[in-house]
Amino acid sequence: MNMSLLQQKPNDPAGYLHFLKVYLSAVICCLIILLFPQNLRAAQAQELRLVTSQWPPSNYVDEQGEPTGLSVEVVHALKKILNVSTPVEVLPWARGYLTAKSKPNVMLFTAGQTQERRDMGFQFIGPVVMWNHVLMAAKESSLELAELEEVLNQDLTVAGVRGSWQLKLLQDAGVKTVATEGHETNVRMLMAGRVDLWITSQLQASVLLRELQIPQEAVKPVYTVRRSPSYLMLSKGSDPLLIAQWRAAYEKLLQTDFFEKTAMNWSGKLGIPLRFEPSEGFYADTQLTEKTGS
Repeated sequence: MNMSLLQQKPNDPAGYLHFLKVYLSAVICCLIILLFPQNLRAAQAQELRLVTSQWPPSNYVDEQGEPTGLSVEVVHALKKILNVSTPVEVLPWARGYLTAKSKPNVMLFTAGQTQERRDMGFQFIGPVVMWNHVLMAAKESSLELAELEEVLNQDLTVAGVRGSWQLKLLQDAGVKTVATEGHETNVRMLMAGRVDLWITSQLQASVLLRELQIPQEAVKPVYTVRRSPSYLMLSKGSDPLLIAQWRAAYEKLLQTDFFEKTAMNWSGKLGIPLRFEPSEGFYADTQLTEKTGS
């Protein structure tokens, strides 16, 4: 279209206005035609952002700097079914959780399913891993605990990670505790007889003992504090179609031998027997000597 026509002084104002409307309409139509395919491709390219944190053996970074772990393998298997190539990001838990709370289309794994999180609009797929939070004693200990109150009554000291919900639970119950910066310190204190018990999860303990080259049988669980299933957690406002696709992929994966093979593979890596049940996820299949608390 000849741009000089726009610069000419109109002899017929009404006709000029009509011409201008036609011209602008043509320009808008051209822009829509040019931009629509790009917008369509952008919508088709929308995918979930995959975020995890350091929480071995469910999810952590290996010696090569790559994300690995039980739940990471599950996510990779789901990506294969969905033909998705989105990388897994490893962020500190607090940062990852903030991201999931503030942005749609984010999958944070693994995470516990709580009423508070459901009320916040999170959705869940799984469970993927069952965490057995236990009180560990040294192998030679004669402690037998039927309930948590016995820890308090016997004036026992428990080592735990500073700031963890496990340690807070004990402190709220009046139990004598020692707060440390990490589980490595806790297990060393337990082995040295400086504390009576160590609060951890069986899966975490198995990984740490292997890394420290301490025999798995050097410690034993004497009381289960809580069993906590964890899930793939999807943020509020996530695309319902994407959620449905990931749910369907998970159900499809359950119909294969993937979970059985993965449990067998990681049993060898961790030196502890693992099993998988759809209602619980992966769990440590040990012969517990403690009585389970309510």
